[in-house]
Amino acid sequence: MQARRRKNYSPRRSHFTEEVSLSSSQNVEDRAMLTNINLHPTPASPYQGTQSDHSTAVTTPETQAYVGDQSFMDPLVTHNEYPVPQIEGTTRARFSRELLKGMDATTLPPRVKVQALADTYFQHLYQRAPVIDRSDLFREQPSDLICQTLCLMGSILRHPGIQSPLEESDEYYCKAKALLFANHEADHHQVLKALCLLSFRNITPPRVLSLESAYQWLGMATRLAYQMGLHRESTYSTLETPGNARRIIWTLSIQDKLQSACFGRPSAIVDPEFDVQPVQLSDFEDQNTQAKFFIEYMNLNIILGRIVDCHTQKGEHALDKTTNILQSLQQWINNLPEELRLYDDTERHPFRRDVHELHINYFVCIVVFCRLFGHCITRSVSSNASLVASSCIARIYEEIFLRDEINYLMPINNWFLMVGCAPQIQEKTSNSGQDALCTEELHILMTALRYMGLKWPPAKTLLDIIERLSTVESMKPKLQNQGIYSQQEDDRINESWPCHQSSGVMRALFPFPPSLSPRMGLIDEVFEDSGDRFAFENIPDLGGDELNWIFDQYQLGYVEASLV
Repeated sequence: MQARRRKNYSPRRSHFTEEVSLSSSQNVEDRAMLTNINLHPTPASPYQGTQSDHSTAVTTPETQAYVGDQSFMDPLVTHNEYPVPQIEGTTRARFSRELLKGMDATTLPPRVKVQALADTYFQHLYQRAPVIDRSDLFREQPSDLICQTLCLMGSILRHPGIQSPLEESDEYYCKAKALLFANHEADHHQVLKALCLLSFRNITPPRVLSLESAYQWLGMATRLAYQMGLHRESTYSTLETPGNARRIIWTLSIQDKLQSACFGRPSAIVDPEFDVQPVQLSDFEDQNTQAKFFIEYMNLNIILGRIVDCHTQKGEHALDKTTNILQSLQQWINNLPEELRLYDDTERHPFRRDVHELHINYFVCIVVFCRLFGHCITRSVSSNASLVASSCIARIYEEIFLRDEINYLMPINNWFLMVGCAPQIQEKTSNSGQDALCTEELHILMTALRYMGLKWPPAKTLLDIIERLSTVESMKPKLQNQGIYSQQEDDRINESWPCHQSSGVMRALFPFPPSLSPRMGLIDEVFEDSGDRFAFENIPDLGGDELNWIFDQYQLGYVEASLV
């Protein structure tokens, strides 16, 4: 392929793009406009060729791949034109033609169904993955790949009916795959959007090797984005739609951070090579609450990525990094826009699932921090902060469940629920099952997992593991061999390592009224007992974090389940 430095990609401009207003007040006009668009291929020749023209050498800037300054190829590809060698013969064309024909991949559902499924995406998923805009559907000839991918995501988000939502969505999934592997879509920007959304579909257990897992699709999307130079800020001045491209790369970055934290796998997008400015409101066509949600969602998971990176690197500056992470979490929760808060100064805001999901993500960050850096904090502070965060997670999921909106949650919530269960299991085991709140809140979290399992099979495996771990009798023998801190060890840490006044930094992570969680009072109690002291020093990790043994059991349970 012809390659030129930093003249990466400039997607085709549709004459509809500049004319479409995406404000909510024009939704009726938008749908009317969509009704007049031909969403079906020309009947005469749906399989005679593809949208991608492979007979022409790739020499235009729109299709040139990124080559970095440090590459020895850089001077060559900058000053010379190298057409792509053409392979004579019909094998590749026949493969694409038969693949499209076999899956009937260019045939879309009825127009009204495409509209309904697209609306479902824009209503329930766009704020987490703002990669496709309504203007993508207002082209003179909308992309078959984009339409099939929207149908896939919209069908996944439907409530289960007579037919399993996974059965229906699998048809769109296979059609989207056929369009991808047949190279049907010539616009690589549209291909990247489709790959990005495919990374949200995950029905493969984490211990099963697969080329169709969300992790695999995320890798493909990331590498295509790298080829397009979207990891470098200098690229964006050359793009016709830089705002959309920026949203895409940050959606991939967020997915990468979440999957790295969830599975413990290496990140595909790392800071030294990634210098793209964060998304701003100006990068959205419609600067509404969904846009604000994505920006805060991005900022929060940047912090989650720092937590995981700090634990992985374990460098000399761990003290500064961990302290800065807590301060960043505090700033994030304090600086949320008013419409994204659970509470204002006087009362609870009306229910919004996306706002509740955002706070679940926040409390998960607190539990993960306490798990990975609990050895740096006094035992009582670490365990109580985890337990309060877990309780908040449970109560928020309860509200989502009572409004019958578990259906709209993405698979990452399986991990969120697992993280939320860990402090509850630890507390229940420590109190020999006598803590009624643990029983109640574990039931809430496990009920949510059962409903998640209706769409996402890995939730069923996780539920079996949690049910086993939550049985106190089965866990008592395991606790005898765990390196959990005793109170004497906790006191020894406080005496042996310099402590400083934290100015209530951990307490400031919970600026919520007692009505959010019945355990909220634990935060105040622990600071009265501990004198607000923290041992944020480079103390050795003694392997004594209370939650580690539970996460070890999660891992063991997944291994055993994968072998069945």
